[in-house]
Amino acid sequence: MHRRHVPRRRFAGLTLALAAVAVAAVITIASGAAATTGHARSAASSQLIVAVPSDIQNLDPTLSSADTFTQELLTNVYSWLIDYKRVNIGGKQFGSPNQFVGGIAKSYSWNPSHTVVTFHLRPGLKFSNGDPLNAAAVKFTYDRIFGQNGVTAALTQMAAVKNKNSVTVVNPTTVQFHLAKANTLLFGNMAQFGHSILDPKVVQPHETKSDPYAHNWLSTHVGAASGPYNLQSWQPGNQWVLTANPNWYGPKPKIQTIIFKVIPNASSRLSLLQSGAVDIAYNLPLKDIKALQGNPSVQIVNQPSRFVVFLGMNAKDKPFNNVKVRQAISYVAPYKTILSQVLQGYGIQLTSPIPQGTPTHTAKYFVYDKNSVAKAKQLLAQAGYPKGFSTTLQVASGVDEGQETAIWVQQALKQIGITVQIQQMPGATFTSALQKHTLGFFFFNNWISINNDPFYHLYWLFDSACCNYTNYKNPAVVKMINSNLLSTNVARRTAAALAVQKQIMSDAPWVFLYQPNFVLAMRSNVHGYAYYSSDEFTRYAYMSKT
Repeated sequence: MHRRHVPRRRFAGLTLALAAVAVAAVITIASGAAATTGHARSAASSQLIVAVPSDIQNLDPTLSSADTFTQELLTNVYSWLIDYKRVNIGGKQFGSPNQFVGGIAKSYSWNPSHTVVTFHLRPGLKFSNGDPLNAAAVKFTYDRIFGQNGVTAALTQMAAVKNKNSVTVVNPTTVQFHLAKANTLLFGNMAQFGHSILDPKVVQPHETKSDPYAHNWLSTHVGAASGPYNLQSWQPGNQWVLTANPNWYGPKPKIQTIIFKVIPNASSRLSLLQSGAVDIAYNLPLKDIKALQGNPSVQIVNQPSRFVVFLGMNAKDKPFNNVKVRQAISYVAPYKTILSQVLQGYGIQLTSPIPQGTPTHTAKYFVYDKNSVAKAKQLLAQAGYPKGFSTTLQVASGVDEGQETAIWVQQALKQIGITVQIQQMPGATFTSALQKHTLGFFFFNNWISINNDPFYHLYWLFDSACCNYTNYKNPAVVKMINSNLLSTNVARRTAAALAVQKQIMSDAPWVFLYQPNFVLAMRSNVHGYAYYSSDEFTRYAYMSKT
């Protein structure tokens, strides 16, 4: 939950013809009828067809698969206590990453010491099956979260809610969370699908001695929806269908049915979007996005993101254990070329370990854009490599941006005597080595911190045993992260965040490549899209189609 996995583009599977026929078979019924009656036209406008590159997987919200489309589904079928506030900026809707409102909670309040938060649930809440959505369901959910002891439990404990006894029921519509220490992390950690409220009457019958939390059943089922949609059907490898939940607390969705078609081939998704056979197409290559600009039938969502993309250099391995080597590589990386040729202009330079868009970010310590070959050669000589060296750059196969970036980096490093061999690794092999922290020099592009807090972000990437993939350790950095993670002193946190950025930029554990924009293509008659920078998941409940 602290990061979002970017699905790899896959090109095997359905051919263009088969994919087009499969989706057209769904579309023809609606569009043919739409020409006949006003009622049918209304029905067509209440249905959305979405082309996605891969299928959904494990649906248990607490231990969900780390793929975008599973997590987006969970975001649309479940609700939680607290949510991001929707704001209007320039006539467009956005999910604010730092402002929160009640979700199933109508209101909330803190005690004076900011160690107890009381949630007052909306009256009369029901799950999609009619069961009461009450404080007992909330308590059941959090007992299960702490019992499973997965990522959601870790994030909740990170915000000083230590265990299930820290969540108490006051009455059927009131729940309290007791914090061991006041901090600013709790809501940012809670406003996401891992905290989905589950129906105990549906889940408990599937609990067994060998599976006490009914994980196996929830992996393939939505127990009872508490969000705007319910999962009506799922044909693995083909499609899944969402239908509006009549018991959701929010406004009645204008889109009543959403059909997600699994179309692995990017060219097929592009053709289906251009023809109007689908309304939204995910993960189109950026060169195709650029070609769509100016097409009156298509609109492009293009928003800056907080994704960080970098070349990792393993500080435990020679020659990358030498800071001067890391700095030398950083001085000759072809940043501008990558932005223009790989991203096609859909992104900005990453200038700090804290991305632009996160509080306390500064670019003033990014000195490597000077692009100095002479400086890099001097640093290599000081490091004991006056003639350079040979190394391997590891990239997950199927990641187009990674392959293209690697080629440009390979050419740039030749200037200082570094010979780079590009190694394409199967996605599963790459991920396994990444998680074991055994990659040496590698392209990494799948991190966004859901909690838009600088020390939350710094903790996971530079201090945690989980995700400090480069094995970079600086005692001063670790001390500043740990002492400020749960601090509520804004001035001290800001000063420490600036000091951390300065130190990390000097130590150069990464080649700071870019922050890619979030880019999504949809038909021009689809309206109401809101960009949520914390997770980039589409909320369909507020959308409409004409």
